[in-house]
Amino acid sequence: MMAARGVPMAKPVLYAGIVLQILAGLLLVAGLWVPCAALALIVFLIAATPMFHNFWDFQGPERAAKFNGWISNAAITGGLLIAAG
Repeated sequence: MMAARGVPMAKPVLYAGIVLQILAGLLLVAGLWVPCAALALIVFLIAATPMFHNFWDFQGPERAAKFNGWISNAAITGGLLIAAG
């Protein structure tokens, strides 16, 4: 999906995103470097949300599912902003 959207070096970027999510999530759980981990995940969500939850390209139930993913990521971003604060 990432390659189809024109992301250069899609496979390494995918793996980097996975590693970022795991490491930053573990840092949040452990309570280490919480602001940095939260901000890294916020940046990730800002980049990934329009790429994977592009509701404007769909109609019907698929559009609703993509929009729900967008709203979920917005809520997660809000929680991460609280954690970063």
